[in-house]
Amino acid sequence: MTPELTDFVILSGFLGSGKTTLLSEFLGQGADDGTAVIVNDIGEVNIDGAILAVHDGVPMATLGNGCVCCSLINDLQFTVESLIASRRATTASAFSRIVLECSGLSDPGAVMRGLSALASYGLRVRVVTTYAANTSVSRDDFPLLAAQVCGAHTVVVTKLDLCDVGQREHALAEIDVLAPLSHRVIEPDRGRRAIAAFCQRASAVPMPTDPAMTRIGLPGGHARVKAFTLSWDAPLDWRAFSDWMENVAGFLEGRLLRVKGILRVVDCADGVLVQGVGQHFDPPTRIATLAQRSQIVVITVDTEARELLAIPTNLPLPEVSTLSSTASAGDVGFRFTRPLFLLPSR
Repeated sequence: MTPELTDFVILSGFLGSGKTTLLSEFLGQGADDGTAVIVNDIGEVNIDGAILAVHDGVPMATLGNGCVCCSLINDLQFTVESLIASRRATTASAFSRIVLECSGLSDPGAVMRGLSALASYGLRVRVVTTYAANTSVSRDDFPLLAAQVCGAHTVVVTKLDLCDVGQREHALAEIDVLAPLSHRVIEPDRGRRAIAAFCQRASAVPMPTDPAMTRIGLPGGHARVKAFTLSWDAPLDWRAFSDWMENVAGFLEGRLLRVKGILRVVDCADGVLVQGVGQHFDPPTRIATLAQRSQIVVITVDTEARELLAIPTNLPLPEVSTLSSTASAGDVGFRFTRPLFLLPSR
C-alpha cells in the first residue's frame, strides 16, 4: 500500500502581495483537519501568525526574528519534524498539507534547498507565489521578485479588484516572462482563488529544472532593508497613533515598504489590526488577541531607527529593536541579525 504523502506548500510573494489574506481565506472555508501552518515573518513580532491564529483547530507554528530562507532553516526543519511527530501521536493519518507562509523578503528557492534534510518524510514540495496585479516594483527590488516568481509551481494573481485592464495585462505578461512553466490562478473571487491555490496537486504542475531559476542573487544593495519593531506596554491613544503614522508615511515616502501590527487602544476591548503597503493603508480592523502590548513592525529601506524616532509624535517612547540584512557583494540571500536598539532619553 502506498503511504500517504504530505504536500508541503511554500507560500511566497513580495511584501503586501496578499499571502496572509489568501491563506486566511483558505483556512476559513477550504482547509480540512489535515492542514497545518507555519508562519515566518520579518520583525520581532509575528503579526501574520496572530492574524491566522483566529482559525481554531489549525495546528500552527511561528518562526520569527529572521528570514526562513537562510538563518532559520534549522528552526524550520525542527518545526516540521515536531508537527509531523505530534500528528503521528494523535492520529494514524498524515497531514494532507503543511503550508509555510514565508516573509515577503524570502527566496523560495533557498527554502526548498533547506528542506533537503527532510527528504525521508516524503514531502511533495511546491511553491505558491502571490503576485499583486497592481504591483509596482523598483529596479532594486526586482531580483527578489524574480526569484519568488521564477521558483513558483503556481502563481496566484491577487489585487485584481484594485487594478485596471492595463495593469492586469502587464502583470500577466510579466508572469509569462518570469514563470512560463507555472500554473496560474487568475480568479477574481477570493474563495475560489484560495481553493485553486492550495488544492492544486504538485504532481500536476511542471517545475523549472534549471537550478539557476531559483538562485537569482540579491545584490548587496538589499542590505539597506530594515525592519523596526516598536512596542508599547500601555494602551495607546488612537488619534495620537494615527497622527504619528501619517507623519511616518509623509516623512519616509518611498522608503516606507510595509507596516503591520496589532495595537492595544484606549477604550477598546479588542486589538486593532493596522496594515499598510507603501503609502497605502487598509482600514483598521478589530481582531481578537491575547497580547497585552501594542506592537508594530515598520519595514523600510535606507532608514535608521533614529530617523524614525525623530518623527514628531505625542505617543509615549516605545521600546525598539532593529532587524537588518547584512549581505556583502556576491552573496545570495539574507543573513539577519537583531541587535537591541537602546534609545536615548528625550
